[in-house]
Amino acid sequence: MNTKENPILESARHRGHLRRTGCRRAVVVGVAAWVAMAASPAAATAQADYTDQAVVPSPQVYVGSPDGGPEPTLPLWRTTTDERRTLWVYFMEPPPERPHFWDQTVRAMATWNEVGGVPLRFQRTRSAQSPDVEFRWIRQFEAHQAGTTDWETDGEGWLSSAVVTLATQHEGGTSMSDEFVLLVALHELGHVIGLPHSDDPSDVMHPGNRNMALSDRDVRSARQLYERLESEKVTGP
Repeated sequence: MNTKENPILESARHRGHLRRTGCRRAVVVGVAAWVAMAASPAAATAQADYTDQAVVPSPQVYVGSPDGGPEPTLPLWRTTTDERRTLWVYFMEPPPERPHFWDQTVRAMATWNEVGGVPLRFQRTRSAQSPDVEFRWIRQFEAHQAGTTDWETDGEGWLSSAVVTLATQHEGGTSMSDEFVLLVALHELGHVIGLPHSDDPSDVMHPGNRNMALSDRDVRSARQLYERLESEKVTGP
């Protein structure tokens, strides 16, 4: 990848619907951290096993409450059966000068779909009528950001919808490369699933992500995030 491109700096916001739980803003990397990451090569990523659904000890993940259990406050999508729930994803029209702008996001969706043990599956839809996830683009953010994720919850605290906005240009006006768009899309889709930020630069969910593939911790954290649903899963209407 082009190491001259800035690492991802973004904010994720939580908008409660009916039961407002307040604003949740992700940490933005400081100037010193940005300089350190920009000067170092892209972090190597471990080869993740996407199919094994075994429970993983909490030290190997970045989600969990202080007692080591699954984090009870992270908003999750509600699943109604033992099958994977399909999250319908709608893309607004791409920028006129980049008709294939969303290709890397579709690729990122396929990467997350390969993860076993997470009861969710992203599927593109051409209908703009009430998608679960909507992708939008903006030329530039005012701050050092490449993407944002906003989500809403229903009256019971379950995720009901998400809007992801990706920038097409860096703050200086240069276009973001396809590789960089992939980095941002992988990260933001992690937020859509319900993942928080990681403090490990080798994880996709690090706020300054420079990884082209999910790490073992990304995969394990996504699995553990939904472990608590096994005892709460709804089996009927």
